[in-house]
Amino acid sequence: MHHRRLMGLVVTALAALLVSSCGGGGGGGSGEQQSSSEETTSGADRFSADNLQQLDSTIAHVLEDKDLPGVLVAVSVPGEGEYVSAQGTANLDTGAEPQPTDQFRIGSVTKTFVATAILQLVDQGKLSKSDTLSNWYPDFPNADEITLDDLLRMRSGIADYWDQETLKQYYDDPFVIVTNEDIIEAAAAKADQFEPPDQETKYTDTNYNILGAILEKVSGNYIATQISENILNPLGLLNTLYPTNHVLPGGLRGYGLNPQSGEFEDKTILNPAPADGAGAMISNTSDLGVWAKALYNGDLLSPETQQARLQTQPLEGGGAARYGEGIIEGTEGVWGHGGTISGFSTEMYYIPEQDATIVINVNRSDEQMDSHSGDVLTAVLKSLFPEYVPSG
Repeated sequence: MHHRRLMGLVVTALAALLVSSCGGGGGGGSGEQQSSSEETTSGADRFSADNLQQLDSTIAHVLEDKDLPGVLVAVSVPGEGEYVSAQGTANLDTGAEPQPTDQFRIGSVTKTFVATAILQLVDQGKLSKSDTLSNWYPDFPNADEITLDDLLRMRSGIADYWDQETLKQYYDDPFVIVTNEDIIEAAAAKADQFEPPDQETKYTDTNYNILGAILEKVSGNYIATQISENILNPLGLLNTLYPTNHVLPGGLRGYGLNPQSGEFEDKTILNPAPADGAGAMISNTSDLGVWAKALYNGDLLSPETQQARLQTQPLEGGGAARYGEGIIEGTEGVWGHGGTISGFSTEMYYIPEQDATIVINVNRSDEQMDSHSGDVLTAVLKSLFPEYVPSG
């Protein structure tokens, strides 16, 4: 649990899934035993009416068992079929139901966009991955040794700004005035907790707070503009945005459970500035389905840059999961990222062998920012892609 808490705004729930799946029983109430054969691979079986009806029931069970307000799921395999589901409640005050098109906060899935935007600048010759942090923050500890690639790969050795105290502060006061530069300065003040760069892959949000700042300094654009013009617009991701205010568009509300009262509290509205390049963005299931595939295939990058991006290393505390440049590789050939932020927990994954995209959002994330969507991901994999569920 310690590792997951450190992952803050974050949470790579696939890593959590891999840990829990291999731990035997840690995956929680994800739909009892699936009756679908463990060899289910054909599209006819995968997207049969019976199998999808069973998946509906399984997700409903997870929703009840894990006390989730609402769940959005979108799975697509071109030429085979798709599964789109919206269950539960979007607004606990009105009882409104969630819609498949609802927008939500994507937390650390933001990192996939920021890393891509940085790598585009590398392709344009405006950055080199061997550039050191001293170019922009000469007084930052180890600035002469920490490279751009170390930041992208979570190998900088820097101590995270986001800990139990700062997460609680942001959760309790979502309008807290903390700028990205404040976070970078506070991380620098933890120099005595730093590890040597490029020694281990340790998931640390502040790497991407720094990358967000570098993206702005090098491009000359605000981060929202740079991502919109170079990623969202070219791919037609009309429901995805880097927010410039506190509002989440649409009717979906995000909740956190108050352990004292046992009641859900509305956590929808927050200041996105502290999350920045580590977790500020908003999207929906259909856009993230498009993005999951483009992210893995390198649609917006040169082949050489993409090939390097997909070179991964073991993620400390992440079970069998491995980290590349803003992308996670799961054991069984599942690629993407997960993320949490107050009120929302998201999964976005792509299975290259199947050309399959899986996107999940749960409108619950509590103070610890643990993933609440990982159990749904387990259920979806067991039902539709059992061969990609880690054994052990």
